[in-house]
Amino acid sequence: MNLANFFNVQSKKNRKLDLGFTLIELIVVVAIFFIVIAAIFTTYTTQHHAAVVQSQVSDMQQNARIAMDFLAKEIRMAGFGMPPYAVNGFSNAITPVINNDTASGNNILNGTDVITIVTGYRQISTLKDAANLDSSTITLVNNASQFNTTTKRYLCIDGADQIDNYQVTEVDSVTNTLTLTPPLRRNYQAGAPVLLVKAITYSISNDGFLTRNENTGGGAQPLAPNIEDLQFAYQLADDSWSNFPSDPTEIRAVRINVLARTVHEDRDWRRGGLGRRPAIEDHPAGGATDGFRRRLLTSVVEVRNLGF
Repeated sequence: MNLANFFNVQSKKNRKLDLGFTLIELIVVVAIFFIVIAAIFTTYTTQHHAAVVQSQVSDMQQNARIAMDFLAKEIRMAGFGMPPYAVNGFSNAITPVINNDTASGNNILNGTDVITIVTGYRQISTLKDAANLDSSTITLVNNASQFNTTTKRYLCIDGADQIDNYQVTEVDSVTNTLTLTPPLRRNYQAGAPVLLVKAITYSISNDGFLTRNENTGGGAQPLAPNIEDLQFAYQLADDSWSNFPSDPTEIRAVRINVLARTVHEDRDWRRGGLGRRPAIEDHPAGGATDGFRRRLLTSVVEVRNLGF
């Protein structure tokens, strides 16, 4: 082969190499690329959806636990330091209100229960000095300003008996001195606990918050969001259970039901027809299915200071 023929053959080979991919090869490559991208995207969206749902479920369960902790703690202490008179309009240690009617316009979620507890569980201070029988004043170590002569005038010293309840008629926050009525009914030692007696109302607001109202003028304060239902049942002195006892003084234990739900609906949950508010106590189930996941916490709390 001469040199000219050699270069001619090499030129033909190079032209064949320069031809590139065929159309079919490109289509196959593009198809494989999109299949891989689709698989990656599907995996990502599935995992992202699962992570979002798990985060919402975790938040929901935490909200339910917060709500239950507050309710159980204060219901258990109902009647502690209870005076023989009404506290901000509430004369029973436990005052139940059942199946609220939203038409009343009180910002309480329709169908939910309300409970008010009178208790002196919160210690404000202690006596700085001993206080003697028939004295009309006591001196605290601190925090006398936590009392007033209107909505925060209900005071209990030691919390041993109803005779230890008094009302504040004057506050001197500089010397931490309180003037009381009636005069002291017995002697108290220095260091005796001084408690503020409150009437605390728990309810669910229209926007789904568990709220706590101390009935002292500050209104209902939100505690936990995305609470869909609050229902109570009451064990009475004869061991029977009632959703709305005619005589609240007969209450000995409370069954608390807190229903929480996720903040957003889950599309898969909706497609499966799995979301629906359940029946709790005497509150019937919701009518339509939705995409909300829910958790119900139930606890029976014995009221320590009633029935003695």
